[in-house]
Amino acid sequence: MRGSFEHAYQLLTSYFAKVRLVDPNFVFDIQTTSCKDKRFTRSFWCFGPPKKTYKLQRPVVIIDKTFLKGRYRGTLLTAIAIDPSNHIFLLAFSITDTETTKSWTYFLEMFGSNFHGNDTRFVIISDRNPEIINVVPKVFPFAIHTFCTFYITNNIKTTLESTQIAIRMAAEALTNIDFDKHMNVIQNTDPVGLQYILGILKETWSNLYIPISRYIVTLYLSTSHLLYEE
Repeated sequence: MRGSFEHAYQLLTSYFAKVRLVDPNFVFDIQTTSCKDKRFTRSFWCFGPPKKTYKLQRPVVIIDKTFLKGRYRGTLLTAIAIDPSNHIFLLAFSITDTETTKSWTYFLEMFGSNFHGNDTRFVIISDRNPEIINVVPKVFPFAIHTFCTFYITNNIKTTLESTQIAIRMAAEALTNIDFDKHMNVIQNTDPVGLQYILGILKETWSNLYIPISRYIVTLYLSTSHLLYEE
């Protein structure tokens, strides 16, 4: 709120250290270019209470990013969960220069070391960013990586409202009859959109075909868009 952006980054370590005084389980990591100039490159942090209660949440983690608007720009990476009452449960954060394979690897490795074991089976929901697709199976080989239908529908060039609704209903369908019914709607009204959807494995976006249910509340990933806009 006060001072320059440069001064704010210089105080980052001090700020995190003070947070740990009131939250002993608070975890943070700051990386710089070298010991000599110590130019900020990325950071990670997560608070103690989410770490203690994480296992009480649904076995679904939603990862996403948003862009910072300050002088130095950058990207904020986040991981959230949904609690049993369908409330957003913030887990971990990272500030990095941009969305790259290296930045996602750093974030997910830090997240895993604080929240997961290497053999933990859970569901990750993300957009279809190539960097995320490459990193997730390397960091979490036992996780099931699925895609948000919100992003899928946004990438359909026709973008018909009826298609968006039908995809969401198909994603939430719990029976083959319901799934086929909604897919037939898309076939009859938006054949171009159907071809795009058929190019994405249904095991990565349909609740019916995913090995572990993502729970309907998380399928459309609308909760993450309450947190930030891109």
